[in-house]
Amino acid sequence: MAHFFKEGSACPFCQRYLERPMYLKCGYTCCLRCIDSLEKSPKTGGILCPNCSVVSLKEDILPALLLGRLTAKIKELEPQLNHILKMNPRMKIFQVNMTFDVDTAHNKLIISDDLRSVYFGSKQQDRKECAERFQISTCVLGSSRFTSGRHYWEVVVGTSKEWDIGVCKESVNRQVPIPLSDEEGFWTVGVREGDFYAASTEPLTVLTVNPRLHRVGIFLDLQEKSISFWDLSDGSHIFTFFKISESDAYRPLFIPSNSNPDDQEEILTICPVTHPGIFGPPVNP
Repeated sequence: MAHFFKEGSACPFCQRYLERPMYLKCGYTCCLRCIDSLEKSPKTGGILCPNCSVVSLKEDILPALLLGRLTAKIKELEPQLNHILKMNPRMKIFQVNMTFDVDTAHNKLIISDDLRSVYFGSKQQDRKECAERFQISTCVLGSSRFTSGRHYWEVVVGTSKEWDIGVCKESVNRQVPIPLSDEEGFWTVGVREGDFYAASTEPLTVLTVNPRLHRVGIFLDLQEKSISFWDLSDGSHIFTFFKISESDAYRPLFIPSNSNPDDQEEILTICPVTHPGIFGPPVNP
């Protein structure tokens, strides 16, 4: 809810808190100061909506008084909202000592000897035939299998410009191209072209993420049926899937970039358990 309030009170044009918000004819809302920056109709001189191109004349533009008061209140509560949206460090007591499950890895994925790093290669790897292996999509699963409880792990995404990480149902079909969608049993966050971040909802949820994102924390809570993602540089919240669908088992999912074969800049790495003695022993299913 805190995340929703912060997103809902932001101007879609300048991305800052709405100041003196105004409604265009079609319902598009932005700051009064931003209206002058919107494109003008060459025929009428009216304002073109950035989303639908409906033209709003001066008399069509109305103040959003109630939204303005609500935004002012949210801005006042920003310190409390930021606190709510910070990662709770006690999640680390559930950290899992995880590696990659090589038997599930697509045959062009190159996995390090310690089974913690992966990237896409140009050549097929000499691995045994396994029914559980991803045949088309360049995926690999984590070694852990979750059926209950709470579980946490960390992934270094480094400077890679394309990746997807998260959780999937163990029962997903690995012989066909996978559809990254929560409706199909994939709950992931990923990036394309280095700056387009999205969650695998249906339709996609575009995310506002720190462009210097380097390390991601993932918390799977099977008591609350949720999966949350955190930017570990500052503990800020990235996204949460609520009320995930039932499954016999859930598996961590990793999809490195496949656009630049053999480029080790596009590597994904599972982090080992860190500081396990701070709050208690890690959970290792």
